[in-house]
Amino acid sequence: MTEIPGLRPLATLAAALVLGGIAPAQWNDGFETYQDGSILEGQGDWHGWDGVNTPDSLVSSQYASEGAHSVQINAGADTVHEFDGIDSGRWMIVTDVYTPSSFIGKVYLIVMNYYQDGGPYQWAVQVGFNGDSVEVQCNCGSGTPTTAPLIFDEWVEFRVIVDFSLDETEVFYGDTLLGTYPWTAGPYGSGSYGLPQIDAIDLYSDANNYPHVTEIYFDNVRVVPFQGSVGTAYCFGDGSGAVCPCGNNGNPEEGCAHGGGVGAKLSAYGSAVAAADDLVFTGIQMIQSEPALLFAANNAINGGDGTPFGDGLRCAGGGLVRLGVKMADSAGSASWGPGLAQTGGWLAGDTRRFQAWYRDPVSSPCSSYQNLTTGLEIDFVP
Repeated sequence: MTEIPGLRPLATLAAALVLGGIAPAQWNDGFETYQDGSILEGQGDWHGWDGVNTPDSLVSSQYASEGAHSVQINAGADTVHEFDGIDSGRWMIVTDVYTPSSFIGKVYLIVMNYYQDGGPYQWAVQVGFNGDSVEVQCNCGSGTPTTAPLIFDEWVEFRVIVDFSLDETEVFYGDTLLGTYPWTAGPYGSGSYGLPQIDAIDLYSDANNYPHVTEIYFDNVRVVPFQGSVGTAYCFGDGSGAVCPCGNNGNPEEGCAHGGGVGAKLSAYGSAVAAADDLVFTGIQMIQSEPALLFAANNAINGGDGTPFGDGLRCAGGGLVRLGVKMADSAGSASWGPGLAQTGGWLAGDTRRFQAWYRDPVSSPCSSYQNLTTGLEIDFVP
């Protein structure tokens, strides 16, 4: 079988059984229930490769995208979580990744569509975080990896969207689409990779001194049903509603323009099922490396057209609840969630309006040094 560059041959790789039982179809792990500094393997149905635990995946409080903990992947790590029953519909595998600027070596996130202790094994997704070449490398249906710049010292969302009915896989690093390919073709575009199912996730590091590896961090690892974009966008700063504060219109269906000449947008994916609490909100086209605040409110202001506020339009108000501040990444993007319902207080039958505020401290066109995304309205269901 084809070798994975930098890894052991596929014919000799063994994916670990989860001795603690099969995970439920919808799953997430933020590592909050584990003791700081403890070995992850043997907890929460995580297990070492080929059933052999190692001390190389550690629960850490050094960095966290939410809460207090993440998992620190060190040289020699090979940590697996198995799933069952994920074999139809549309799904999303998603995690937050933190790469320190000191990172060297290579760490992989691998998704397998067939796994059995001792083999056989089948690969579906393979992405390497390469500190030496400063790239994220995806075997996205081809033997030649597609790449994107590795982002250091900030949390970046990594996600895989799988549509089994269309036999389609999309792989993203932040807002960069690394590639699209048939799930049944596997990461190299050929071979026996035909099973329409998600069977295991493997967090794998090059071994000690091969050639050298330092730590990288993952948080909020989850596998959830994907229903596409959720909610209805409204309150555009493109001239279709209220006038932007200093004539600084954005492009169609964007917010009012910031100093970069474009407006920011807010979207959400997951589901509108209140009890699932799996929504992830993403603001894009904001000012890079500046703080952004997501908030929820009861009402759409001015009939949904918004009113001037800072350099943008205030779209949501009444019963305002702050849902957290995040630093936009180098592409001007930030994400919040899942697990926001308790803070936000929404229940089935409620309608909430969402918006993100962000700083524009240098190039603010109206000299207020702040702006807002478009609004997003979501009707929550049982």
